[in-house]
Amino acid sequence: MSTVIESARSERLTIAGLLSQIRSWPTTYLATSFLTVVAVIAYAFLATPVYRGTVKMMPRESGNAGGALQSILGQFGGLASLAGISFGSVDEQESIAWLKSRALFTVFAEEQNLMPILFRDQWDAASRRWRADLKTPPTMDDAWAAFDGGIRRVNDDPKTRLITLQITWKDRRQAADWANELVRLANEGLRQRALRESATSVASLEEELSHTDAVELRQSIYKLMEVQLNRSVLAKARRDYALTVLDPAVVPDARRFVSPPRFLMLVISVPLGLFLGVCAVLAAQFASELAGQMRRLRS
Repeated sequence: MSTVIESARSERLTIAGLLSQIRSWPTTYLATSFLTVVAVIAYAFLATPVYRGTVKMMPRESGNAGGALQSILGQFGGLASLAGISFGSVDEQESIAWLKSRALFTVFAEEQNLMPILFRDQWDAASRRWRADLKTPPTMDDAWAAFDGGIRRVNDDPKTRLITLQITWKDRRQAADWANELVRLANEGLRQRALRESATSVASLEEELSHTDAVELRQSIYKLMEVQLNRSVLAKARRDYALTVLDPAVVPDARRFVSPPRFLMLVISVPLGLFLGVCAVLAAQFASELAGQMRRLRS
């Protein structure tokens, strides 16, 4: 048996040996090559196209409001800390983290009813429930793994500060709609959080105000309340509170899919077929020699 293995290895190392084996097994070589090419081309044209919806955005500049916050924080930071007041505006990294968060995905999944869409093959549309033959129906953990693993992608460019959110999905309209809706929900979530923080801060300041009669301290509290009220007004007025959408997602044309890459698959189909044909010939030659060796050993 070792002789057979060494013989096969030595023939595989030379082009002349490969050509000789191909001539010995022409049917195997041609059939494997042809079937490989046909299979690759068939997949390229029959596979379900996958589309991509893309939203381009930038973190909103805080502008003069941010400078005012820092100035007030420097003057009255101790009082603000004592009252448990938050001055923080949403920064770029926080926005990106929120876009990637499971908490945002949970809100999005419930709003869009994603579970039956993501796991359509396991969903019984007629009875509106998971198929009865499933031992373990999909869970939200499965949906999160699928969504975070390949459907949603967030990229940011530190130089340009451009943030790109991409949704890759087989329905081109859903891909665009999901991308736009996810950004809208992210802005809305951050905006509502800012409103809640401002309301809490104002309530804390009013409580502090009711317990002090010092004129200077009361003036400081009023200034802090003014900052929080300004922050609340901005949050109410800005639809794109944290992320300014520069280029919303649009529904791509039916022919502009990202997968399968048909041209690339057509290019590689022939070389791949020839390579697998050689592999099939080598495997057939090795199996033939091995079978002959086994017959000789039995006799």
